[in-house]
Amino acid sequence: MATTLTDLDRYFSPGLTLTVLGREYTVPLASAELGLWCRRLAQITGELHAASTEAEMQAVVDRIEALPQLPGGDDLSLPERVLGDAYERMVNDQVPDPYIQFCAQTAYIWIIGGEEAAERFWTSGGRPEGWGPANRRERRAAHRQGGSSTTTSTAAASTTPSPGSGNGTSSRKSGRRASRGQRS
Repeated sequence: MATTLTDLDRYFSPGLTLTVLGREYTVPLASAELGLWCRRLAQITGELHAASTEAEMQAVVDRIEALPQLPGGDDLSLPERVLGDAYERMVNDQVPDPYIQFCAQTAYIWIIGGEEAAERFWTSGGRPEGWGPANRRERRAAHRQGGSSTTTSTAAASTTPSPGSGNGTSSRKSGRRASRGQRS
């Protein structure tokens, strides 16, 4: 007998909600093209940081230049792309540019790493040293050593969803699952 799974909208709707200067802005779910483009860019950026020779760096630059063009063409900035309609609302509400940039970085991390990674970025003010242990093993090790939750983590996201903390980011409605799903 085949199993029928419920509609995914119950887990992914309405998107990521960011609270900025007392107002809520909902970042819509990324399109398939934007999500793939962001993940490819993140992967290529990691390769650029790991490149040690000029030839390796040039190969990475060539891969960046070969990324497919997104709908909207070259005229859209990364914040416009990842924030969607929320970008225009922020501009209309005269949100200062540094806030918009930070929201865009959070949305980018949400696209590539999920809700928990975006929440860690948001609550740390974008400082990696404030992200704390990213997974259960790191949290337990930090706790056993009596360490604080400010140890640096290189993990992009954890597979264990956490309950909402009321810190200004949310991608679920009451009673909905916290995780945006696993990265591939």
